[in-house]
Formats: sequence, structure tokens, C-alpha cells
Amino acid sequence: MNALPAESQQSLLLEHGLHSFFMAQWVSIEDIGEVARRLRIEAETTVVCDFQAAMEFYGSTSEGSQRAWITRLAPGWSLVLYLNGFRSSPEALSLGGQRVFDVSCIYGIGEIDELSYIHDGVWDGTIYDAEEYRIYWEDLTYDISSLEGQLEEYLCVLGRVSGRFLDRDWFSSRGLLGITPD
Repeated sequence: MNALPAESQQSLLLEHGLHSFFMAQWVSIEDIGEVARRLRIEAETTVVCDFQAAMEFYGSTSEGSQRAWITRLAPGWSLVLYLNGFRSSPEALSLGGQRVFDVSCIYGIGEIDELSYIHDGVWDGTIYDAEEYRIYWEDLTYDISSLEGQLEEYLCVLGRVSGRFLDRDWFSSRGLLGITPD
């Protein structure tokens, strides 16, 4: 497994305005409506919009509402981008044999959480603890001593697992923007 993204994943995030934090979940469910239901997002709070419209809520704490933008990433996969810096618990997303990979990076304080792996409601540690995923990261040579290198490796690994790296088409795609419950 030696596929690499066409562009730096970190550079794409920064170019598209994700400067303060990046919090997202890769979910092995293709139906974004099902992902929204599992996150308990009420249908009346959702709107279909593109990334640019969703980003109007990035970092915003107005109205106290936490928002997520949910997109279809690849066959069998969705991506949940949290816009206010608070993620929903991944257990409900992973029930029924689904997989969730959880990424949390806060640029301002230089903090990145380990790449968590949740399967069927159970936290299985990091993706690096799961032997079945070794093929996705063992040949990578990113400098993981830096936040930037670590995030780039995480995004590369998840692109390999899901079959799609973040790319310009993803940033111009449409998805569901909804209010996540507290």
C-alpha cells in the first residue's frame, strides 16, 4: 500500500481555512443521512450545503450550537467535520460493526490526539495498535515528531484506509450541515 496524496493534506486544510483546529471522524457508513441520525442530528436542523457555506460556522460559538458537516467521502465512507471544535462520541457511529477513526488537532496549542480507532462501539486504541492496519502506515516516512508531520501521516493513513485522500473535489463537494446535540 504505497499510495500517496497528490497534494499535501495539511496544506489543503490550511488553504481552505482550517487554521485553528481540525476535528473529524472517518466513518465506514456511506449514507450521510444515516451518519446524521446516529449523531442524533435532528432533520429540521440540517441543510445541504458546500464546504464554503459550512465554514461560516467554523470556530463560531455564536448561539451555542455545535455544528458538523457530513460528506460522502468514498464508497463505503463518510467524513464528519466538526466546525466548533467539539466532537461527538464515536461509539454510536460505530455500532453494527462500523469503524470510526477519530482525528483531533489543535494548531494554536500544538496538540494532536492519537489517531483513535473505534469498532462496533469499542475503543480499540490507536490505528497503530491494530495489526490489520499496519499495511497502511508502515512505509510512511513523515516526521511524526512535529504536529504537522503527525497530522499529515494520519491523513495519509486515513486516505489509504478509506480509498480517498482529501482533495480539491472534496472541498467543493456538498454535504449535510447540522446541529449536534450537547
